[in-house]
Amino acid sequence: MSIPTSIEPKFKCYALKAPGQKVEPWAYTPRPLGPHDVEVAIDHCGVCGTDCANVFEGWASAYPFVPGHEVVGRVKTLGDQVQRFKVGDRVSVGYLAYTCDDSELCNQCQKGQDSYCVRGVPTAGGLFADGTMAYGGFAESIRVQDKHVSRVPDNLEDKYVAPLVCGGATVFNPMRRHNVQAGDRVGIVGIGGLGHLAIQFARALGAQVTAFTTKEDKRAECFEFGANHVVNINDADQVKRAAMSIDFLLVTSNSVHTDWAQLAGFMDLHSKIVLVGIPAAPLSIPVGPFLMKDLQINTSVVGDAPHVQATLDFAAEHGIRPWVEEMPMSQAHEALTYVRDGKARYRVVLNN
Repeated sequence: MSIPTSIEPKFKCYALKAPGQKVEPWAYTPRPLGPHDVEVAIDHCGVCGTDCANVFEGWASAYPFVPGHEVVGRVKTLGDQVQRFKVGDRVSVGYLAYTCDDSELCNQCQKGQDSYCVRGVPTAGGLFADGTMAYGGFAESIRVQDKHVSRVPDNLEDKYVAPLVCGGATVFNPMRRHNVQAGDRVGIVGIGGLGHLAIQFARALGAQVTAFTTKEDKRAECFEFGANHVVNINDADQVKRAAMSIDFLLVTSNSVHTDWAQLAGFMDLHSKIVLVGIPAAPLSIPVGPFLMKDLQINTSVVGDAPHVQATLDFAAEHGIRPWVEEMPMSQAHEALTYVRDGKARYRVVLNN
């Protein structure tokens, strides 16, 4: 006599099956639902620059690769140990899907620094200890560890939540960590998917915000985002007037052509520069201009679930909204190409 077995339904998704190919429909059998897992039915997923790097620049760790780590949806199924959520809750999932939670052997998890867990599994393309792969949010559903799920405030629409989960947390987290506050003079370099959000967060914190850009056609939009000043770094007069005007500079650009001596000129004494972009080549930074002003150069990685939650709550409270263009999930490859080519104004979100 045969014994009936439970067969996991396959999740439909969009995957890159091999380098150089297009992202196209695929389906996979998910990992078994663990006691602390949450299955989310995906409504929206943002398109991040990291997705483009994975697809077009060979960053993917293995194939088939399913992009997407700016997930918004509703809880569909819960593991039997999950207590924080219930079926139907609006939730988001960011860059991390799983961490080891070994409080004895993992210093990072012990300190609550999930983003740095050496055995952490990124949502899109992460590898589990058994060699299997995590598949991202360009899909109909996803399963992740409950501690990496954040609640969505009621007054935030799904399409606005997606870019905040990664892009918003990426720019807000360093502002919180470095205690940006009212009256600080904050500069934002690179007014794109990250920069347009950074302006809004800094202004909501009460800072005086200067947007640094190379594109004059973005000037009016920078003011609309909340910038107090806009400096075209290709204009010598504007650059001269901006000397010594910044206390905290967030560099969202990933350009390898950044003029670091010029950026140092914008900084006041004892001030900070934080990099959140990843250039495609090593940077060459002149030490002299930084040393003579006692400048600090810092970096910051995308936040974990508590940082994402803080980002969503702050955005909801202060009316921060990304500029988004929506496309159907079926146009995933076209959306990736659109973002890669710099055409997005300012974030692209896929919907199911």
